[in-house]
Amino acid sequence: MSDSQRPDVIVIGAGSAGCVLADRLSSRGLSVLVLEAGPDIAIGKTPAGIDGNSFFAALEEPGRRWPDLVAQRVVGQERREYARGRGVGGSSAVNAMLGLWGEVEDYDSWERDFGCTGWSWRDVEPYFRRIEIPLTQADVGAPSRIGAGLFEACRTEGWLWHRGPYPLGAVGSDVGPAMLTRTSDGHRVSAADIYLNRARLRPHVQVVCDVFVDRIAIENNQAVGVVLADGTFIAAAEVVVAAGAIHSPAILLRSKIERPGVGQGLQDHPSAPLTIALAESCSPHELAVTTLARFTSGFEPADLQLLPIDHLGQSSEGYGLLSVALMLTRSRGHIALASSDPLVDPVVSFNLLADERDIEALSVGVEVARHLLDSPSLKRVASEVFIDDVGTPLSALGNSAHEVAAWLKSRTGDYVHAAGTCAMGESDNEAAVVDPVGRVHGIKNLRVCDASIFPMLPRANTHFPVMMAAELIADRW
Repeated sequence: MSDSQRPDVIVIGAGSAGCVLADRLSSRGLSVLVLEAGPDIAIGKTPAGIDGNSFFAALEEPGRRWPDLVAQRVVGQERREYARGRGVGGSSAVNAMLGLWGEVEDYDSWERDFGCTGWSWRDVEPYFRRIEIPLTQADVGAPSRIGAGLFEACRTEGWLWHRGPYPLGAVGSDVGPAMLTRTSDGHRVSAADIYLNRARLRPHVQVVCDVFVDRIAIENNQAVGVVLADGTFIAAAEVVVAAGAIHSPAILLRSKIERPGVGQGLQDHPSAPLTIALAESCSPHELAVTTLARFTSGFEPADLQLLPIDHLGQSSEGYGLLSVALMLTRSRGHIALASSDPLVDPVVSFNLLADERDIEALSVGVEVARHLLDSPSLKRVASEVFIDDVGTPLSALGNSAHEVAAWLKSRTGDYVHAAGTCAMGESDNEAAVVDPVGRVHGIKNLRVCDASIFPMLPRANTHFPVMMAAELIADRW
């Protein structure tokens, strides 16, 4: 691309944030070049696995996740695959399709405690409402499904009907049909389907897929473009990194951005899995997630979530999961470069449950899950419940705090909600990488916009908060 064709903005990554940015910025006449490491999807040519019910099938579509990316969840655990979306739409094309906003206090805390001026709940709520991805209510399904059994058990206990994407607020608990990013006739809607497909119809938008960005080209503390893995230089007036909380900091690290916070502050929602042998098998072609339950540990409001997964795809037919997730987490990890080669994924260490308060709160969630699993509706669904993948029964898990904590440290996984590695904040805060409009401290014409800028994870699945952030930053460009 010659200098005369230099775009106004290069967007690195065509995930939830990158798609929104490409659309909103180009709608104002800015020329935009989107660079995406994964495959494209032509308009009207969505693969069946992505378009359909099961996110397990979506993840199996060729090229749609990072094949070699691994992570350590809890210190002492082995590193294993970390499923991040790749290709246009990013994780929005392969996730479980849940749409949540988070809690009022999440965003008020960003402004009050982390110096993110303009990110209070009052500021961000209009941008949540601007999101154009449809949300439709799932059917909890037959009584033989885990989601239906959980719904009945919780309602019997007096849990309120699920509020949908909105904050739980002062309500102690809710349960109900999940709100999913689908059309009314059951087709997934990714960020690419709405935003990127609209943007790419404009003549001043170009989308280039299957291309790896090595680093940002910086001259005199100013971004002037990007350098691809093959050494190609592409000039731009401005660059925004939207490659996700794993790969965005890796690009900044390869670019020698000298902010101590780059790659630090890594977070995810820790999730404790209880494996359920189904009394009646659920088709792997059906929706895997139909129901959502939120509640409080008693330590913080709305800090726990129960996610029933009615099946585990074709490879594990006859089984499902009940995941107990901590939505307000205090533990922090980091990423580091494994190599200067941009084709080598970084070393990812989440350090989940390092803060004892996280173990205490998640233990409450496990106790609630055990209680609910003893209900008639879930006993009808589950022929057996296991605490590992080798068939150890739930009854083998002791009741003492020590025993539960030991099990959590050995079995806790993630929610695939990586965040926090290029956090927002004031320039005098060494932990902050970007300012409240995504501009990298100390480098002109360079921004970051994705979950990596979250100073603290909201109490929500991250798809909608990421889109909100992109809407907000595009509006304040």
